[in-house]
Amino acid sequence: TSTVNPPPPANSSPPTITGTAQQGQTLTEHHGVWTNEPTGFTYQWQRCDSTGANCVAITGASAQTYVAASEDVGRTLRIQETASNGGGSAGPATSAATSTVSPPVPSNTSPPTITGTAQQGQTLTEHHGVWTNEPTGFTYQWLQCDTTGANCVAIAGATAQTYVPVTGDVGHTIKAQESASNAGGSSGPASSSATAAVLAAPATFGKTTIGASPDTFLADRKRVNRYALPTAGTLTKLSIYLAPTSTSGQQLLKGIVYADNAGAPASLLAVSEQIVFKSTNTAGWYDLTFSAQPHLAAGSYWIGIITGATSGVAGFRYDTVTAARDYNANTYTSGPTELFGTVTTDNEQTSLYATYVPG
Repeated sequence: TSTVNPPPPANSSPPTITGTAQQGQTLTEHHGVWTNEPTGFTYQWQRCDSTGANCVAITGASAQTYVAASEDVGRTLRIQETASNGGGSAGPATSAATSTVSPPVPSNTSPPTITGTAQQGQTLTEHHGVWTNEPTGFTYQWLQCDTTGANCVAIAGATAQTYVPVTGDVGHTIKAQESASNAGGSSGPASSSATAAVLAAPATFGKTTIGASPDTFLADRKRVNRYALPTAGTLTKLSIYLAPTSTSGQQLLKGIVYADNAGAPASLLAVSEQIVFKSTNTAGWYDLTFSAQPHLAAGSYWIGIITGATSGVAGFRYDTVTAARDYNANTYTSGPTELFGTVTTDNEQTSLYATYVPG
């Protein structure tokens, strides 16, 4: 007797797809429901537009699984399944389309960096690291760490691309974490290197107001006023109020710092970089910075200036305070003496102050 073949399978429910529609992820086809006991299946994956229409077969994609490729990003995918038995095969049954295929999440290849001065009140700025897979967005988290850059904790509310260290950050280092995202999702965070330990905000000691009385600088003389430094710190600069006079030319000046010995200037501690004040300059505060910044203990110090060989060009301001200023002659080209030397005293408290970083 001849074998009677069954009718070919007929589909009563289409196949389905599981898996994440994302580049690099595996999608798996699951059989639809067929009548007449299929004995075999064939598959064809298709690439469609973002609405699931205008589908075309993907060359070589004829297995029950498919790994989404870069060409699929922004498109949808579907699969056609054909069932067969001894009676032949039926026309293909088509799954619903996947969601739009997303790109893989960004991956970091170079960490973010930080610019700015690690000091209380100064702005630190995070700069993006290098990421694969075209990030479209970033999130940030600033971290407070120990002096070695370890044991970091998130700083509450510090989620912008910039951060201004506060009092509680002084003595700690700072890091920035950056996460990148695209249509595929968000990456894990990438961390910058740690900053230097955060310094305290600068403070001042000396006379920060503009004195009521004017005077002019004579040549080759050093002049200092005594002030108390309330806490240990690193001296960064002196600032003096200068004004032009009717005398043409220029005046050379350097800042000087002397130790105190029983109320008199004693040993030389620091000499600033030189500034040149010209008769064409405007009145205002001028900075005398220290290339080698002295670290001073709390106590009293004498701060002031030594002037160059020209007289009368640079004017200054003072208030009258009894025995406020000590001075003597020093040749500018030879530099201020060590120790201070014989003292002459007057009542001029010069408008001059020091800036230091506490700690």
